[in-house]
Amino acid sequence: MFTPTRTLWLAALYVCASSVQAQTPQTPTTALAAPAPIARDAAAASELRFSELFARPVGPRGLTPSAKLLALDGHAVRMVGYMASAELPTPGLLVLTPLPSSLGDEDDSLADDLPPQAVFVHLSGPAAAQTPAHRVGLLRLQGRLSVGPQEETDGHVSSVRLLLDAEASAQLLGATPATPSKNSI
Repeated sequence: MFTPTRTLWLAALYVCASSVQAQTPQTPTTALAAPAPIARDAAAASELRFSELFARPVGPRGLTPSAKLLALDGHAVRMVGYMASAELPTPGLLVLTPLPSSLGDEDDSLADDLPPQAVFVHLSGPAAAQTPAHRVGLLRLQGRLSVGPQEETDGHVSSVRLLLDAEASAQLLGATPATPSKNSI
């Protein structure tokens, strides 16, 4: 239940997350070469920041997808963020957030404190059946953007998803080394 205190706390968290995103260095501590499934050239992918996901200010009807987010739906994008830690990880799925976050356990999983800008990252190929190990530090991922409400296999409902191709998924799991190439980020 949303009390006035909890609502104010969530609003403050949203503002803090947005300001930290603006101050976050753009050189990730953990860089992964993750080619997009629809464009192998890294230059063809657009940079998308967490602060660009929703229109500002938040209106009386809540969060509204930004024009940039809607324009990039179905296209290759690059995002930099933190992998949310999960007590009960889901195979083939991870959550990318603007700040280090954690998903609740079985008892409060649908009432956890994920920021509204959480992006659900889907692995593909053989990696879709594996559970990604938690990584500390910033991750740079590239994949195809998917926008719109969708129920996830872990019970959450996502608004924004990043779909990695099989090669990027394998690199994320560490099956292949993330060596620099002309397609790397």
